[in-house]
Amino acid sequence: MSLKLKGIAAAPGIAIAPLVRFHSDMDYIPSRTVSDEEVATESERLAEAITAASRSILFLRHELAESIAAREMKIYDAQLALLHDETLKADMLAVIEQDKVNAERALQQVIARYETVFEDMEDILMRERAADLRDVGRQVMASLMARERSVYIADGQDYIFAAEEFLPSDAGVVDREHLCGIVTARGGKYTHAAILARSLGIPALAAVEAVLTKIESGTPVILDGESGVLIANPEDEERELYENRKSEQEETDRRVFEVRFLPSKTADGVEVSLYANVEGTRDLNQIEQNLVTGIGLFRTEFAFMERRQFPSEDEQFEMYRQAIEWAGDKVVTFRTLDIGGDKPLGYFRTPEERNPVLGWRGLRISLDWPDLFYTQIRAILRASAGGHARILLPMVTSVAEVRRCREVVDEIRADMVRSGEEHDENIELGAMIEVPAIVHVMDDIMPLVDFVSVGTNDLVQYLLAVDRDNPRVANLYTPYHPALLRVLDQISRTATAAGRSASICGEIAGDHYFTPLLLGLGFRELSMTPVFLPRVKLIARTITMQRCEELVTEAAKMTEAKEIRQLVKDEANQIWSEFLRGENG
Repeated sequence: MSLKLKGIAAAPGIAIAPLVRFHSDMDYIPSRTVSDEEVATESERLAEAITAASRSILFLRHELAESIAAREMKIYDAQLALLHDETLKADMLAVIEQDKVNAERALQQVIARYETVFEDMEDILMRERAADLRDVGRQVMASLMARERSVYIADGQDYIFAAEEFLPSDAGVVDREHLCGIVTARGGKYTHAAILARSLGIPALAAVEAVLTKIESGTPVILDGESGVLIANPEDEERELYENRKSEQEETDRRVFEVRFLPSKTADGVEVSLYANVEGTRDLNQIEQNLVTGIGLFRTEFAFMERRQFPSEDEQFEMYRQAIEWAGDKVVTFRTLDIGGDKPLGYFRTPEERNPVLGWRGLRISLDWPDLFYTQIRAILRASAGGHARILLPMVTSVAEVRRCREVVDEIRADMVRSGEEHDENIELGAMIEVPAIVHVMDDIMPLVDFVSVGTNDLVQYLLAVDRDNPRVANLYTPYHPALLRVLDQISRTATAAGRSASICGEIAGDHYFTPLLLGLGFRELSMTPVFLPRVKLIARTITMQRCEELVTEAAKMTEAKEIRQLVKDEANQIWSEFLRGENG
């Protein structure tokens, strides 16, 4: 009889293979006291181990360079930064000197202390640093013990990796050629493990608590990365069903790739603009330019997060100029600095807050620190002389904020006109709709902006009062909630009535199941992570606007998120089936 375990769907796809359980090979860590004369030797051993671990991370980073996106590379950059953190090193050396213990024990003690501090933080990004610390500590420990980390293999056979957690360095010691899926007892959809799995195209589940106690190594399993289900010892009918689904997905992916450059319009000729979300200029090199209408969301804060101090106006100008130059005659939408919440700056300490996601972040910081805002707006305006740029304001909560930002842009433009500096005199200003309250005052905002962009990630989180990174309530986080459809309908109608364009730049823009609903609600601009764009384009090309509107009408009668998701999922599966049979597209 099969056993079904539920977890968090961390990376899409289906995997069918034996499950192989792995654990860290650091079960025994030597611990001893040292003499005064040995303190210097142990300190030197620690320094050499840190250097060796750095080399390992750099090698892995180079090895994965062609397999994962630039933004995922930042995971390894963050680990390197931890390794060379002077405070962390000083604390380990202090334990060696003061407690007279060996380097292994000092490392273990300090890493555990830091890990506890990080895991107790409410900030999502800082909690993720605990996993990075464990990983960095494990690599330094292996170097100290002069032990090569075991390569995770399954005798050359396809396998599904199962462990307490999948850490970034595991990507370097797994047999990636035969790795079919990843399932972990800890974690969530937004951990580094999940991010890497999605980037590598490997189906993954997280928070499957019983996976290491109820399923033995070698057990045949089915991993469903869409519904978040792991099936051990599947029945013949279950295996056949999933093998057919897997084959259909693989064939669909191949066919989707073939049609990715075809015009982006519905089956009855309605134009749909598909944009890319990027985190910096490095991401641009991995985008096929003919695939996108432009850059719908350039997250400027990541350039700030990569530095040791605030970038100057000239440094920002150069970055924005490169993006506009890459885009040619296509639009680039620059979101102004959106730090705070889950995106802190190491060199800019914000006050401790009980709930930083609802605290001092985004536009609130920009308006409280006008020098930052003025510098960024000037840099964007200067760069706008070379192409089509737009400015997007994050975390808008009031009409007064938008009015003040409009005044700032106009003031800076007037100064540039007086000084003869080139810029786009008609640059567009937009507001992100991600705070529920702003939806109800959109009529008052419309005269002040040229466009709006819906940030559905935060909008869903705030609307449902759900922390999507909290495994206890993550299952409640769903964009298919009927309330969100009604809010999106209100946003679309308000923007249309005011003659303003409205785009979607949150995750649902890249969810091909959601595409018909967004089109039926009146959205014609979708901005997403580029990897999702071909599937969204195919759905758009093989459905009519009439059918999209019918689906919205049917969904509006439903009261459960699972009903709405099943409705659009069935529609998408029908589209795939017809497409593979060559009946449309």
